[in-house]
Amino acid sequence: MTPQQIVGLAVRLFSIWLFIFAFQINGYLYTLGNQSPAEPIPMQYPIVGFVIVLSMLLWFFPMSVAHKLIPKTQHENIIKIPTQEAVHVACVIFALWLFLVKLLPALSYYIPLAIYISREHQSTLDYEQFHFLKIAPIVIEFIVATILTFNSRAISKYLLKLGEEPSHE
Repeated sequence: MTPQQIVGLAVRLFSIWLFIFAFQINGYLYTLGNQSPAEPIPMQYPIVGFVIVLSMLLWFFPMSVAHKLIPKTQHENIIKIPTQEAVHVACVIFALWLFLVKLLPALSYYIPLAIYISREHQSTLDYEQFHFLKIAPIVIEFIVATILTFNSRAISKYLLKLGEEPSHE
């Protein structure tokens, strides 16, 4: 497998999880819309539909994503992957994992909360500050995952340069 094929496989796995996550979003929004004084959320189905369409696009076009994230790979890299490309692929896969495991579950709490606050026309000051202090790590993780995803080649070169031992001649 080439590095692009490995990333394409990771993108497909991400699309499966995203498809399942769409139904969780639907459940959250349905529950939020059925609370006693609340009225149904008009954006429930477009939000869920968008996530499902996104997951289908990732499923049917994983190599398009892989070519954007890891350009100019050659098909000769089948078994023997150079260290630079292995670290590059690892950075991209780690970033996708960070999006999948850390960011999306955390956002599944804050998105319905933001919808509820905006729909009920409540001030954010009515809620405990603890809720909003928990957003800082999510923002930091988002920044790190985005940098790892889109600057993975430069990061892998830097990491490999750090790993080189200086010659003692």
